[in-house]
Amino acid sequence: MPAIALHRISHQTTTGIPYQHLHIQITTADGLITPHDLQGLDLPSDIIWSQGVVLEGKAPIWLYGYLIHACHPAAWIACFDPRLGDPTPHSGGAVIIATHTHDVATGDILKINLPL
Repeated sequence: MPAIALHRISHQTTTGIPYQHLHIQITTADGLITPHDLQGLDLPSDIIWSQGVVLEGKAPIWLYGYLIHACHPAAWIACFDPRLGDPTPHSGGAVIIATHTHDVATGDILKINLPL
């Protein structure tokens, strides 16, 4: 099993905007990865690039940087922050960090509930 697993889930924001939720999972027994683990890491082949992508999961900043670059073709890219949501479990905000559409702007926060 690879050290990094990426799970794509079709989802929508609390206001109904469709997006691709990309959950990052570190699969090693100790929860640690190295930069070498980026070699051969592929995005899921069924990502819908005409929609946005929200990155979420416990991972080092350099993995997020890699995934942000790899997701460049998406309509927009956001990173999940649980501190920016409602005070309910599994909610948060997705901070837009890059966009190719006028529908959202860099710095916008989209409210989402994590897909379970």
